[in-house]
Amino acid sequence: MSQEASERLREVSVRVFGNRYRAELMWALASAGERGVCLGDFAAARNAPASVYQAPIRSLVEAGLAERLPRTPGERRRWYRRSDNDLLWQCLEGLLSCLAEQSVPVRVG
Repeated sequence: MSQEASERLREVSVRVFGNRYRAELMWALASAGERGVCLGDFAAARNAPASVYQAPIRSLVEAGLAERLPRTPGERRRWYRRSDNDLLWQCLEGLLSCLAEQSVPVRVG
């Protein structure tokens, strides 16, 4: 995803999901499948601090949309993957893709 598309998705995410980084994290989970997402690696690839993804992943885990994977011996990184509801995640991926394409005007007042 281009930097411009990422920024558009972040603008939409804050309005639709109440968090600037939730939509891109959801998109990453939808795209990652079984292998999951390492928040530290994901943040580094996005030039963002990993801490901005902590609240969104916590919310997704609490909602049952994502799960925290057990650590493998010797591994310090923390991995998460989407829930097993493939139909839901296909729908979410389509929605997120559409949202990333849209420009959302800022409304004042």
